[in-house]
Amino acid sequence: MGWEDVLPEEMSSRSDARRNRKRLLEAATHVLRAEPATATMQSIARRAALSQATAYRHFPSVEALVSAYHEDVITSLAEHGERSRKTGKELFEHQATRWVKLQNVHGPVIVRFWSQRGFLERLQSADVLTTLSGKAWDRALRGVLIELALPDALLSVARFLHNALFDPREIIDLTKTAGLPDEQVVRRLSDAFYGALRGWANSGA
Repeated sequence: MGWEDVLPEEMSSRSDARRNRKRLLEAATHVLRAEPATATMQSIARRAALSQATAYRHFPSVEALVSAYHEDVITSLAEHGERSRKTGKELFEHQATRWVKLQNVHGPVIVRFWSQRGFLERLQSADVLTTLSGKAWDRALRGVLIELALPDALLSVARFLHNALFDPREIIDLTKTAGLPDEQVVRRLSDAFYGALRGWANSGA
């Protein structure tokens, strides 16, 4: 069935559904930042000016809503990288700058439901968010390996080290607690990442 076979009321219904989903995700930003320990679907629906029943039609729980929210953030980062013609470290730092800025807005929501599983376990289980993260970062990570004259076989190591260093919780700690400007956070974490990659490679592991 092509788009020309869709009835006008069906198209309107789909448009309403997309709009309501977006409103719920935007409401989650405000509610979860304001009341991270007590936020409910009811409070998020209220902020979105939607009924609780409508909210539950889109998301069965707050956890499911935040997972979709996180997916949207990672997808926006992937699209940011795809639009860039930069390569190597320049592309990596282009993505890192965007990632740090995203944490200033979305980090408090994301970390509330940060996975308790280790990165390698999530990678091996083809976790949705970890797979999306690969789309957002792998081109940049491969470029860094090339620029550092390291083998592509270290891509999994690069993913692991990147995940550890660019954890949203640590970025928020550096920007909010330590008070570092975004550009310093990007510079220091990027240099630490390059050093960690070289150190891992030199260790022969």
